[in-house]
Amino acid sequence: MVLSAAQQPDSTYRVWKRFTFPDEKGRIDAISVPKRVGDTLNPAYALIVDLALVNFWSVFFGVILYVYMRRHASKEDKLKPLAPKLWNKRSDLISLVIEAFTSMGQKCPSPLTVLLLFLCLAGWVGQKAAGILVPPLILIDGAAPVDPAAIYAPDRSNLDSLGVSNLFALEVPRFLRALGGTAAGDEIRKKVKISQATLLGQTSDGDNIQRIDYGYSATGADMGLQRFPDLTLKVSGSCVTEYGWYNGTVNLTDNFDRVTSVDGYNVWGNKTDPIFTVSLYDGRQPSATFFPGTSSSQGTLPTSNATWAAVVSSIGRVSFSPSTDPWYLTNPVSASEGGTGAQYAVVGRRPPLSCWQDDVWSYQDHNSTVEELNKIPGLDLSDDLQAILSSILGIPMIQLVGIYLKTSALLSSTTANDQIFDASASSIHGDLERLVQTAYVATINSLTDLTLYPAGARLSNLARDESNQPRDGIGEFVVWSPDVAALSTVAIIVIPSVFLGLGILSVILLNWTPVQDVNKLESDGTSAKITQKPSSANRPGTEPVTTPTEEKQSYTGSQAPAALDVGNKV
Repeated sequence: MVLSAAQQPDSTYRVWKRFTFPDEKGRIDAISVPKRVGDTLNPAYALIVDLALVNFWSVFFGVILYVYMRRHASKEDKLKPLAPKLWNKRSDLISLVIEAFTSMGQKCPSPLTVLLLFLCLAGWVGQKAAGILVPPLILIDGAAPVDPAAIYAPDRSNLDSLGVSNLFALEVPRFLRALGGTAAGDEIRKKVKISQATLLGQTSDGDNIQRIDYGYSATGADMGLQRFPDLTLKVSGSCVTEYGWYNGTVNLTDNFDRVTSVDGYNVWGNKTDPIFTVSLYDGRQPSATFFPGTSSSQGTLPTSNATWAAVVSSIGRVSFSPSTDPWYLTNPVSASEGGTGAQYAVVGRRPPLSCWQDDVWSYQDHNSTVEELNKIPGLDLSDDLQAILSSILGIPMIQLVGIYLKTSALLSSTTANDQIFDASASSIHGDLERLVQTAYVATINSLTDLTLYPAGARLSNLARDESNQPRDGIGEFVVWSPDVAALSTVAIIVIPSVFLGLGILSVILLNWTPVQDVNKLESDGTSAKITQKPSSANRPGTEPVTTPTEEKQSYTGSQAPAALDVGNKV
């Protein structure tokens, strides 16, 4: 499952290629074809299924009628008039049911007749349902194996200022696509977990210290890994409002005697680093700046835990509504202040978020970090593909979301109109939920995004070797596109095979076995009867002995068939 607003160019995937489709339930043998081919095969296979069931009914009714007629050779039975209809209408069961009930008139049918017609009706419903439900099993998804030549994985290591600038221009579009993918709404909310704020205590100034936990899981099937759909990345994290980093406020006056408050913070509590400041000079809309952690603590694994922080710049932004949220706490102001007419403004000394995140990869009950995936038994990813995964997912994705989306990272920025925003609709919880959802989408899109970088990128490509050829094993994932279809190889082969097998069985059974006697029930105007083994009185060389009570009987058309009157002597 990939949630992307970008269209995959047809040069990024391969069609008419057999591959392994990664599904949550396991690997599926598939072949990729253009979408128009998949659309054509669907009705064609619906017809094949319908014809296969016609062959099945021929075999089924042929055997049933033959066995019935042999066992009731000398008995009169109310089912006799129904036998020709069963055989002649075997390809159109609904017409059989209608014609049978119509021909009964006012007669009360036997329970056995009613049961048989009910079964025919159920068979017709099943046949039509199979024609609708079975063919879609051919189409798995709109996916195809990636073309390794289309993969671009920018080298993010050892970048100078120019390299950082080039990387920023490359990465912003994919995170904007991930942000657009969160529009899936409820589907995304089911994939991520955001707890409500938990009160941990209060500072000496009476400020509430809050904690919010978050998490999500992404599988190899989500990311498109062909051979390892059950590989799982489990992300869990937690954020706490940190009031101890605040380092004072400075009021600056401009040439028009307007006062702007500037808050300072010692990020991570390190007073030897330069003070980080926030104010209205950062922009009219609320924004946040994200920082990687300087150290990590023990997580699920020794090196699986990482830290990050976010410092909000909301001080001085005005609103028509009040708020008590730690990031958007407001005080009343004069409506004429600032010339906006707003009655509330965000106060200073808003707490940064101090966060940790634990990323654990699991496969067949073995855990690892992304850097050591090759140490998991049975997980034989190529070294080059693992290096690409490590480059993309080696840093907490939520931190990268904040870095590359800038002001768009916060939900509160979407309610801002110039300097004014809706404080009552803004909260740390809402902002963090937006960040986590975007991080989840960016994670599952991380491989398919490798084909969507713009041409002419200046950073070196991890997917190419020294001779500029695609590295081995990097193309072990699929990409999704509405212009391609992944078809189940098993379904493509099995459905026609079943049709052919039933057709051959029907021909053999009805032409070269004793069951062929049921063909005499065809409404062709001839007599229909089952031939029995000759008695001793009728052996060759003897004359048949006939008594007045032994008269030859034959039935044609709508009369009771002699095939069901086997007991009459000839």
